[in-house]
Amino acid sequence: MVAGSFYIPKLNDEKPLGEDASFICIKQQTIGVADGVGGWAKKGIDSGVYSRELMKNAELAVRNNDNSTTDDLMKVLNEAYSNTKAKGSSTACILTLSDDTLHAVNVGDSRFVVIRDGLIVYKSEIQQSRFNCPFQLGNASSSDDPSVAQKISFPVIAGDVIVLGTDGLFDNVHDFELETLVKSGVYSWESDVPESLAWRIALYALDNAKSTELYSPYSRECSKVGIERDGGKYDDITVIVANIWPL
Repeated sequence: MVAGSFYIPKLNDEKPLGEDASFICIKQQTIGVADGVGGWAKKGIDSGVYSRELMKNAELAVRNNDNSTTDDLMKVLNEAYSNTKAKGSSTACILTLSDDTLHAVNVGDSRFVVIRDGLIVYKSEIQQSRFNCPFQLGNASSSDDPSVAQKISFPVIAGDVIVLGTDGLFDNVHDFELETLVKSGVYSWESDVPESLAWRIALYALDNAKSTELYSPYSRECSKVGIERDGGKYDDITVIVANIWPL
């Protein structure tokens, strides 16, 4: 697995780094994203500090542990959660490749897809207590802990493309659009290709997020709860693209 990422934070002078965070550990074949929950801003807390600390601790745990199964990833998530002391809360999704199987643990509404021959063959589910309120890791009594995490295993083959992202991606880009973006990508085994594709996908998501007219995935979900709202959802956007190479 070879991976690259691109991040576009929301324009906010008070939080120039945004609230998303991510890491890539190619040697350990592991990637992860986190999205700090924006509601903390009402209490004067930048949840991006929490998400960045969580991902830093997850990366440290990945480098110090065997990450070949979902149970191993749960150890990573538990260790990262225990060592994160910042205020705030965050979603988290961590993936690892072991042999021909992709393993993942997920808390909240970050998600990933596996694209094979230009079509999505797997898309992870989100976790939320109600619309727009994802499960979230944090130190507050109202937050969740890693025990709520989904454990996922999915077989992959050479040529598969994995796209992992925060809700800034998936709230603004439909599945068919993501398939088209990946199919139109430049395929080679050059190490910079995943990062280039991540950049293209993130910019596409940003264009949709700024629209006030299109029928976005976020518009669709709003309509399910009786909210009529056209346009995208302006948010931090993190995209990680990983190509599965032949052994």
